[in-house]
Amino acid sequence: MIVLRPAQLSDLSQIEHLAEASGPMVCTLPAQRSHLLTKVKRSIASLEQDVFTPGEEIYFFVLEEEETGQLVGTAAIHAQAGFQEPFYAYRNDMLVHSSRELKVHNRIHALTLTHALSDHTQLCSFYITPALRNTDYPALLTLGRLLFIALHQERFSKDLMAVLPGIADENGHCPFWAHVGRKFFGIDYNQAEFYNGTSDKTFIAELMPHHPLYVPLLDEEAQAAIGQVHPDASLQFDLLVNEGFEADQFVEIFDAGPIVTARRNTLYSWQEKKIQHVRKSENQLPDQKYLILNDQLRGFRAIITSTHSADGQIHLNEQMCTALDIDEGDQVYCLKLPDH
Repeated sequence: MIVLRPAQLSDLSQIEHLAEASGPMVCTLPAQRSHLLTKVKRSIASLEQDVFTPGEEIYFFVLEEEETGQLVGTAAIHAQAGFQEPFYAYRNDMLVHSSRELKVHNRIHALTLTHALSDHTQLCSFYITPALRNTDYPALLTLGRLLFIALHQERFSKDLMAVLPGIADENGHCPFWAHVGRKFFGIDYNQAEFYNGTSDKTFIAELMPHHPLYVPLLDEEAQAAIGQVHPDASLQFDLLVNEGFEADQFVEIFDAGPIVTARRNTLYSWQEKKIQHVRKSENQLPDQKYLILNDQLRGFRAIITSTHSADGQIHLNEQMCTALDIDEGDQVYCLKLPDH
């Protein structure tokens, strides 16, 4: 049984190993112990606070194999992406240049630096061990977070977003950075992403160009990378798009990867979640796959399992109840998963 739960201080060493394995692509999960320790502590503090409006809170989750205690994935939520400092992105714009005299009317693609996403809740720090990529557990990480938001709405913005890594190779060559960002920062792409994940964002405001970037003037290699997702992040991208996130308005400032956005109440998981009551049964006949989560905050737990549901009751065995920290008659939230 693999369970999604909030991170604890005792998880730190394993989280550090996962951060190292994630590489530079997940800049919000840098392999820096002090940063990860701060992140876990902030998550614990956020869960202990009474929150009535989103602010500086961070909620950090891990996937744990219950039998072994091994961690196999991470994911986080920033309640408000730009609470302490602006969250910068490029907005895709179409600028009109026209001349009546010459009878010319051109619409030109431009990238404009913006911090319009600063008040959004951000999904971040997504990583799962490669052996589990083709299982249901990436969905547990992604949909589990969205349902956590649905259960505790007052803690999050009505607008959600996630930054997907763009095109870069294993040697750190990033086409968009090479032709745009490097000219202003003078450092390598991996260095820029590390600073972005571990430092304040003042350096972005100081060094990024504030005038629109006219896309036709960029090198063709850089143009081709705009809005393209890194192959290793395509799974997460597909999960979010299938939920209802859209990817056509913003791109990341360093690698031009897509930034997907959504109104939370339009998402599939938001609309399709059901309240059920637990019926303990060791001999249930599995007929459907469900994502199931308890209704707790500090003790939040979520699993994916095949089971049977009828008449407002969901049939769970002892192992499932233990994983969710629930008992007979307790209320849980369920999301029916599509058959593959």
